[in-house]
Amino acid sequence: MKFGNKFRHGTAAIAITAIVIVAVILLNVGLTAIFSRSFVFADLTSEAVYTLNSETTFLLDQTFESVRQAREAEGEEDVHVDIIFCTDPDLLTGNTLMRYVYYTARSLAKKYPNVISVKTVDVWSNPSVVDAYRTNSYSSIYQSNVIVASGSEFRILSLRSFYTYNSDTDDEPWAYSGERIFARTIMAVTKAEAPICGVTVNHGEALTAETEERYSGLLSALRGGGYNVRYLDLEAEEIPADCRLILVFDPQSDFSSGSYLSGSTGEIGKLEAFLENANSLMVFVDADTPYLPNFEEFLEDWGVAFDRYLDPADGLTVLGNYQVVSPRDSVDAANTALIATYETAGTGGSITESMRGTGAAPKVVFPNTMPIRYSSSYEQQYYIQTEESGGGGSEPFAYASYYSNGHSRSVYDLFRSSAASRGTYAAARNFSGETLTDGSGNPVTDAAGNYKLATVTSENRTIGEGRGYTTVNDASYVCAFGSTAFADNELLLSNSYGNTDVLLQILRSIGREVVGVGLNFEPMYDDAIGTDSLSERAKTGWTVALALIPAVAMAGAGVWVLVRRRFAR
Repeated sequence: MKFGNKFRHGTAAIAITAIVIVAVILLNVGLTAIFSRSFVFADLTSEAVYTLNSETTFLLDQTFESVRQAREAEGEEDVHVDIIFCTDPDLLTGNTLMRYVYYTARSLAKKYPNVISVKTVDVWSNPSVVDAYRTNSYSSIYQSNVIVASGSEFRILSLRSFYTYNSDTDDEPWAYSGERIFARTIMAVTKAEAPICGVTVNHGEALTAETEERYSGLLSALRGGGYNVRYLDLEAEEIPADCRLILVFDPQSDFSSGSYLSGSTGEIGKLEAFLENANSLMVFVDADTPYLPNFEEFLEDWGVAFDRYLDPADGLTVLGNYQVVSPRDSVDAANTALIATYETAGTGGSITESMRGTGAAPKVVFPNTMPIRYSSSYEQQYYIQTEESGGGGSEPFAYASYYSNGHSRSVYDLFRSSAASRGTYAAARNFSGETLTDGSGNPVTDAAGNYKLATVTSENRTIGEGRGYTTVNDASYVCAFGSTAFADNELLLSNSYGNTDVLLQILRSIGREVVGVGLNFEPMYDDAIGTDSLSERAKTGWTVALALIPAVAMAGAGVWVLVRRRFAR
C-alpha cells in the first residue's frame, strides 16, 4: 500500500509539531529548574526589592570578616549561617509576602555561598526536623516562621517582622524590611554575646537565683528568645548597655522614685531612660500583689493600670485587689484559672497570629489573675476592620492611645477573660486574700466581664531612613500580665496549654538587636514590572532582545518549512 505525498507531508508536519511542543515544554521545565536551583533571574520590580543593596553587603562583609578573624584567633571553625523556612518552596513562592522574604534569603545565599545556606522544611508533616530550635519540647514553630541559626545561636522570626506598617492596626504592609531584619539577625547569631534580659531583684520578686528551678520554663523561654539572663538591682546598679529587656516578676515592695535634691533619678528614672532608648519591659503581677504607688504611676504613663478595689467613699483609697472568677471558662475547682480569649486584631492580635493561624489555637491559662484596665490618661479608640484594611468587616476592636510632649503610645489587649454573659465576674479581696463584703455582708463583686488579662503597649518613633522620614518598627514595648502563675512550670512545661508559645511570640515580636543604620526598606505600593533599576543600555538590550528573538525564531521556522517543501517535490 502506498501513501501519497500529501499524507506523508501531513504526518511529518504533525510529528514535527508534536516534537516542537514537547521540546518547548522540556526546555521550559529544564530552564525553570536550572534557574530556580541557581537562583538566576532578572529583577524587574520598580524598587528592585529582590536585589541586595550595597549597604547590606557592606555591613555583612564587615560582620563576617570580623567574626572570621575572631574565630580564627580562637582556633574555631569559620562562620556559617542557616536560614530555614518552615514550609515547602511552592508555598513560599505562591504567597506574595513569603516570596519577598524567601527571595531575599536566596539572594543572600547566592552572594555568600560559603557562609549562608537556605533550607526549606515542612514543620506540619515533619515537626521533629526543627526540634533543635525549640525552647522546650512543647514550644511550637509555625509554617510562617523563619529560623536564622549559627552554631548554637538561633532566632525565630515571624513573617510580620519583615514588613513595615503605617500603624499597629494595619494588616497590610506598605514597605518591605527584609534586608534590615536579615542583616540584624545574622549579626545577632554570629556575634559572641546575646543581649541581656535584666530580671529585677530586691523588691521581694518571686524569680530569683534561689527560685530558678521553679521558673526554669520561663528562663528557658527568655534564653530561647535570644537573651542572656542577668539579675539586676536597679537601686545599686546601672542598666547594662547591652540590656534590651527588663523583667519585673511579682514585686512585693515599691520602686524608688528618686529625688531632685539628691540628684538621683531612682529606679523609676532608670526604667524611663531605658524605655526611651527603644527597649522593652515585661511586668507580671497577680491578685495578691500589694499596691505599689511609684511603680504603678510609672506604668500608667504606658497605658497600664491594675484594676484594684477602691474605697467607695472617696474612690481613691486602695482597699484590695480584684480577682477574676469564671465558673464556665476555667480549669480548676476554684474557677480562678482562666481559659483566656485571644485578641484577634491590632498589635495584640498580630503577636499571636501564628498561633491562631493553625486552625486550633492552644488554650492559654491565667491563674489567680488581677484584671488590667487602660490608664485614665489614655483615650479609648475604636477601629473597624473593613475589607479594604484586611479585616473583612469584622466588629470593631478597642485600644487606647496617648500623645503628649512628643510621645505617641498605644495600648492593646493581648488576652481577655470571657464575657459576663458566661458568668465571669471579679471578686474583691483585701491584701490578705480575704473576701471583702459590703455593709450587708455580701461579697463585693464586679460583673463587667471581658476583663483584660494581658496587654501590650508600644511607642513608635519616626526616624530618617534613606527615603525621608517615616514610622518604622523601632518601638519601645511594655507588656503587662495580670497573672504570675501564668509562668509557672506547671503551665509552661505542659503540652496541654499554649503559655510557652505566647511568651516566645511576645519575645520574638518585641526583641531587637542593634544594627547599623542605612539599610533601607522597599515600598510595596507598586509591584508591577518596572525599569527604573535598569541602566539605559540594559533597557535597550532587553527591548531589542524581546523584539528580535520571537521574530528571528519565526523567520527561521518559515525558511526551514519552505526549503523542506521545495526539496520534497
